[in-house]
Amino acid sequence: MQIIIELPDDIQTRMEEKWGSLSQKMITNLALEAYQNQLISTAELGEILKLPSRLEIHQFLKEAGIYLNYDEEELEKDLMTLQELRQQ
Repeated sequence: MQIIIELPDDIQTRMEEKWGSLSQKMITNLALEAYQNQLISTAELGEILKLPSRLEIHQFLKEAGIYLNYDEEELEKDLMTLQELRQQ
C-alpha cells in the first residue's frame, strides 16, 4: 500500500529535522495506534517495525509509554516456555 501526503516544503523540512524520516514516523505512529486499539498483535507490531525480538518490542513499547497488550493466550505461551526451560 502506498499513501501520499502533501506538505509544504518548509514544514516538511522542519519535521524531518526533528524526527528524521517522515515515512518511518508515520508507519511507527500508525502501528502504535493500531496496537493500542488491539487491531494488531505484539508480534505484528514487531513485524511492521522490523523489531527482531519480543524483548525489543517490549522495550519499544516501554519507551513509547504504551502498556503491553498481554492476554491469556500470551500468558499460556509464556508459562509453557517457562516449563520447557525448567525441564532442561
